[in-house]
Amino acid sequence: MPTLEYLLTPSPEELAQTHVLFLARHALDSSPERRAKYGYHVVYHAIMLETLRGLGFRVTPASEHEVLFGPLDFDFLYAIHSHAIFDGHELLAPAIAAYRGVPCLGASASSRAVSEDKVLAKQLAASLGLDVAKHRIMQAGEVSNDKFSLPGSWIVKPRGGIASDAIVKVENEADWRDALATISDPRHGGREFIAEEFVPGLNLTVPIVEGFPPGSLAVFEERGRPGDNVLTNEAKRGLNSSYKSAPYDGPGAEEVSEATARLVAEMSPFDYARFDFRYDPDTRRAVFIEVNIACNMAPASAVYRSAALHGIKYEELVGHVLTHSLRRQRKRQK
Repeated sequence: MPTLEYLLTPSPEELAQTHVLFLARHALDSSPERRAKYGYHVVYHAIMLETLRGLGFRVTPASEHEVLFGPLDFDFLYAIHSHAIFDGHELLAPAIAAYRGVPCLGASASSRAVSEDKVLAKQLAASLGLDVAKHRIMQAGEVSNDKFSLPGSWIVKPRGGIASDAIVKVENEADWRDALATISDPRHGGREFIAEEFVPGLNLTVPIVEGFPPGSLAVFEERGRPGDNVLTNEAKRGLNSSYKSAPYDGPGAEEVSEATARLVAEMSPFDYARFDFRYDPDTRRAVFIEVNIACNMAPASAVYRSAALHGIKYEELVGHVLTHSLRRQRKRQK
């Protein structure tokens, strides 16, 4: 089990020699006006910036990818820039960091591609023998066909979306018209969507922090809106009270933990991540949904709360993740 003996802490030399570029959408502005518009993500980015500085690192905050093309005056890229509107935005930071020889939080660009593309992630899981939700890519031509529909219940969402953004539950022809209107909305920048079979039951998520013993962090149940238990963007941003989470050791916990271990073996290293499943207690079906690398690690997140069950303080977890990432990459460079 993870105890303080597994925690990595930055050495005085690492603190003195490491200039951290903190790249996050809200890194430069945590004003009340911005919090009212974007919700808890603003708070999270402000807390993370304060925590990184509190650890003793020199930290420069930035909110736009353009900073990556400028002078190379930082030694580690802590990028959680997860709300850009172009496809592949999660891959840009690690790809540029690799090109310029700078250690970067999280997995390589190739592993991030599997993580951020919900179709590729499902294909990897299926190749390992895991159950995945039936799904199909929504082609551009289908968007213009207002009579398009599929039988049954579906979740329509961006192929590379985050934080449950633009999710639509679909059960009839009228719902399909709403879904197609969402797909064609200009604010989505022409991104592809997928239609994913709706799986009833529980939302189970498995946090993984590398450097801790395998299977040592608790599975969490995430509770969504009443009725279908779908996790929504509004709830994740704290704009309504439908989202709740708690440790979970009931039916399905062992199954999703075992499935996660198989995925971790294929995708590591990634420093920390969260693996999401739906579990139907009636059929005992554990269905892989997606993996989130460099996911939300705010104090209210499942990742931190799972670590906190072992007495790990927030700044200790952040320090461990950064130190683990920095050391494994510098060791590889040598």
